[in-house]
Amino acid sequence: MKKIISLLLSVIMVCSVFYAVPFTAFAKEVDVAQSASSKPVISVESVKLNPYMGSYGEIVLKVTGATNVTYQWQAGYYDSALAPVDLDDNDYYIGTKTNHFKILASGQLDTLEFRCKITYDGGSTYSQLFHFTFLDPKVISRAYVVGVDAPAFGCVPKYRTDDILSKQYELDSMVWYGPINGSSAPEMKSTDVYVEGKYKCRFYLDPAQGYTFNENSDCSVDGIICNVYSEKNDDGTTAYYADRVYTVAYKGNVPEGILDFEWKIPSDTSPNVNLGNAYLGTDSMDIPFEFKIKALPKNMAIADYTVYGSTYIQVGGKSVYYTHTGDRVNLNDVATVPGRYYIYHELFLLDPEGNEMATESVCYFVNVYQPLIINEVAVEVTEPVAGLDAEIAFLNKTEGCAVNNMYWYDITDSERVLLKQTDTFEAGRTYQVEMWLKANEGYYMNTDKDGCLNINAKINGKPAEVLLDSSDKVVGFTLDFTIPKDDSLLGDVDGDGKVSIMDATMIQRAIAKKTAFTDEQLEAADTDKDGKISIIDATMIQRFIAQLIPEL
Repeated sequence: MKKIISLLLSVIMVCSVFYAVPFTAFAKEVDVAQSASSKPVISVESVKLNPYMGSYGEIVLKVTGATNVTYQWQAGYYDSALAPVDLDDNDYYIGTKTNHFKILASGQLDTLEFRCKITYDGGSTYSQLFHFTFLDPKVISRAYVVGVDAPAFGCVPKYRTDDILSKQYELDSMVWYGPINGSSAPEMKSTDVYVEGKYKCRFYLDPAQGYTFNENSDCSVDGIICNVYSEKNDDGTTAYYADRVYTVAYKGNVPEGILDFEWKIPSDTSPNVNLGNAYLGTDSMDIPFEFKIKALPKNMAIADYTVYGSTYIQVGGKSVYYTHTGDRVNLNDVATVPGRYYIYHELFLLDPEGNEMATESVCYFVNVYQPLIINEVAVEVTEPVAGLDAEIAFLNKTEGCAVNNMYWYDITDSERVLLKQTDTFEAGRTYQVEMWLKANEGYYMNTDKDGCLNINAKINGKPAEVLLDSSDKVVGFTLDFTIPKDDSLLGDVDGDGKVSIMDATMIQRAIAKKTAFTDEQLEAADTDKDGKISIIDATMIQRFIAQLIPEL
């Protein structure tokens, strides 16, 4: 540390000689060089002045009220006679010529003061002084890794452990190396198999904020104590790891075909079979597989050889679910985030001592996506018009939905009557349209925290009533329409929306005093608009029906 401080002081002294106008030394009040009538406003957006050793501290400035602003961070000693030194990006500093300055916490730097020289059109000024205080993190005396799948002859590497929850550290990753030959140990591929020899597994440990490992720290790997080592990353941070060495021995001949699966669905047992897509929140995402292990030959059963099977699921490189062979896995139990979920099936042949003799495995994957939520549904329908058929005509205006069904009902009377497509709408009656929309794959209707449907529905831009038997996949909603009586349709005495011989007959019966008309019927029957009902009105209807006159 003394050597680096001396070197820095030497640099400061050399730089001060070449300044045409020497900088004023850092003092309790920052001296401001100002040649313009107004100066910019400098504010501190965020700071991290107390980083732990090995991590970064930072300062973010905001400058307003100036143009063509440039930045230059400087370092020096408080109340020193030496001028401060302009900094460049290096192993310790990042962003020395920006408003976002970062410093790697190191014991060689914790006595310096820092400021930023801000140059703009019209002059220059300085930020306030900043001092970083580097904190010593707590040392982790021992980390623990358990549940490592030890290497076995003829098997491929396993990258799985049992999680140990700790606020001090976590297992970042693990890498297998081998076979070890002297000082050489190549990194193994996922398809490599173990042969006789020694293998090393490296466990990378990630300390939490405020914690670190040192030369006295160790790691227990399934009860075996290993030293913790450190190495520098490309970004200047430190990586910590522990190595454990395993010995793999060949235990004898294994009969071919002993580790065969009996598959049902799917029948394809090639690696990385895509089972399709699934979505978070679905009722069920059972993985469509079922398999069992073929029986061992009798001579192996006598020798106490056994076969053990397992199934586990991984996402993001971590095991999230485990079950015994043959069980169906409901992915909805474990799929809590979108991603690709890998389903591994493994079979292990064990000798009488419990050592793994051979293994077979197959892998599937399912892509799990975040579903899209529908908050509002809307459709356009052809409104009922007297004299037209009750056709099912609609336009769906909701993305992610398809029209499942549509019905027309006559609700004029107390009974709700379903109309056929050939039925005709009549004036003066009320009809109800019932629409059903089904969410497409990956879409769901919005529900509240209690699981109840919470959605707005509109038909022809008007609020519709959502039906109670809707769900998060299918929603039904209704809207009522009333067809007013059309005053311009003269001659429609019976109100069926058309002029027919029945209307002329009713007028004749009314003239003969055999029936009485309502006010609406009297108005419709007065076809010549002379203010009274006569045989002329009935005759005009007959002439209209016979197309002897164009209109009434």
